[in-house]
Amino acid sequence: MDIHAWIAIATLVVAMVLFISKLIPLVATALSIPVVLAVTGTVSPAEVALRGFGNNAVIALGAIFVLSAGLKESGVATLMGRMLERFGGKKEWSLVPLIMVTTCVLSAIMSNTATVAVFLPAILVLSRRANISPSRLMMPLGYAAILGGTLTLISTTPNLILGSELERLSGGSRTLGMFEFTIVGIPICVVGIAYMVLIGTRLLGRGGADDMLKRENFRERMLRRYQLGKKLYKLRVPSGSELAGRTIAQAGLGKRYQVRVIQIGRKKGFRETFLDVQVDLAIKARDVLFMEARDEDVKILAEELAIPIEMVTANEAEQLWGRGINAAKVSLSPHSAFLDQTLIDVSFRNLFGLTVAAIWRRGELIEKNVGETPLELGDVLLVYGPIPNIRKLEENAELILLDRQRSGEDVRRAPIALLLLAVALLPPVLGWYPLAVSGLASALLMIATGCVSLRGAQKAIDLRILFLIIGTVPLGDALFQTGVAGKLAATLFPAGMELGQFYVFGVLFAVSALLSTTSNNAAAAVILSPVAYAAAESSGVDVGMAFLAVAYGASCAFVLPFAHQCNLMIMGPGGYSTKDFVKVGIGLSIVMSVTAVVLLAL
Repeated sequence: MDIHAWIAIATLVVAMVLFISKLIPLVATALSIPVVLAVTGTVSPAEVALRGFGNNAVIALGAIFVLSAGLKESGVATLMGRMLERFGGKKEWSLVPLIMVTTCVLSAIMSNTATVAVFLPAILVLSRRANISPSRLMMPLGYAAILGGTLTLISTTPNLILGSELERLSGGSRTLGMFEFTIVGIPICVVGIAYMVLIGTRLLGRGGADDMLKRENFRERMLRRYQLGKKLYKLRVPSGSELAGRTIAQAGLGKRYQVRVIQIGRKKGFRETFLDVQVDLAIKARDVLFMEARDEDVKILAEELAIPIEMVTANEAEQLWGRGINAAKVSLSPHSAFLDQTLIDVSFRNLFGLTVAAIWRRGELIEKNVGETPLELGDVLLVYGPIPNIRKLEENAELILLDRQRSGEDVRRAPIALLLLAVALLPPVLGWYPLAVSGLASALLMIATGCVSLRGAQKAIDLRILFLIIGTVPLGDALFQTGVAGKLAATLFPAGMELGQFYVFGVLFAVSALLSTTSNNAAAAVILSPVAYAAAESSGVDVGMAFLAVAYGASCAFVLPFAHQCNLMIMGPGGYSTKDFVKVGIGLSIVMSVTAVVLLAL
């Protein structure tokens, strides 16, 4: 091998180490690769190092991100979530397969992380209604989203990359069709669901944030914090007060004194009722205004209005719980800007008017130095505060409110979103236009028709993944041009030996699964594309089937929580530890690998 081959190998090794260790940001590592390859002359001409910026898979993937956001915002995903809640029943044996089948279907046409984000609140509703621990349902949800990635070309990033790279390496003579994955993908999903129903759920214990709240008497502790922190006050409106007869908006207590009215107590006969605060609600004499405020603001209010203000009692605080104030569980979106930031960094309390009492992480409760703890994907934030503020969390794209507050959502654009999905998928299936073109057109129409907002579309595009592909695509070129891919294929599949299809597909599947688990499945797809192409040519197997083996291996990410974002997203709500993923994931990995390799080789 010449010097350029060794540079390509060194670049690959260093990149993999940095991807795994995360010593520097993933994007920085990825974008350094084309610079190194171009400067050293490892890829020629130098412009090849920038090929990733014009790669069809990058354009198609960006469009798919927007399409997924459109399916979510327009209500398509919500309708499926409602179907789960309506037909789920109360038996675990019927809930688990229904959850997994529905999730697989939705994950086949939109991002698997977006699918999990949509279904998380619905699954928690189901678990409470059926009195089943969330830990029994969350792992089936996450694993089904990953399994759904085996069904179509657009269902996961590695599939798109492999389809694009196969077309390029074969000079356009061989491509992966939109539903070419489905033939083997459906049996993979079927056996995966059967495994989870019959074996997987039996290996799971009971836990999760819901169970922790009951076990730790968390509600009582948060009530005490409210009182100890002197946050809740009450003001009884006297007759003749300037407040009497004014609406909440007209009183302007928030603007004038920076106090927040969270509930109003009003006598009706001999009993006191609590009224939700609305801007047009008229205040009456003898009403009791329960307020959240700072000490100094309360003093100013009391002095200017000449009204005595008192702290709420323990009994009153108990009455307010679930009315004016409440607790909720909040998870982080997979693309959240809060990831790796602390609550202090993002000014969480000022931004939302809520307090984070603790962080539920990998089965452990973090209560000390909560504000200074960097947030991770999979964390569940246990927040408390005024109910209107909790409801507003549903409107924030950075967070996923696990305690659903509203029952209605506008789903009128759902049919339009489904039609535009067909606009994206049919042209490549019929051979009219490539997915990059039809997908881009459909994404633009999603924005134009209001199925997704411009801000939602921008937020949905995961630049980290796109830059990862852009950076690693030239590494695949370097491995191919320098002959490293061919030598690696020759080592794994020696010439002259009678290598059956079982061996070829099995090795490609295993290597892909290993690289995806330890680093990143998109990077694994790029790196293994030239290896799979060389292996297919040398061993005489169908090159498309070889690429499918790599694709299915890239979706075999069940054993470790950090192997896939879906695993991390369900870890907190399900209360899982790494041991749970190992215990359940090993069996599912074996079942999936055997099914995939056998069916590919037949």
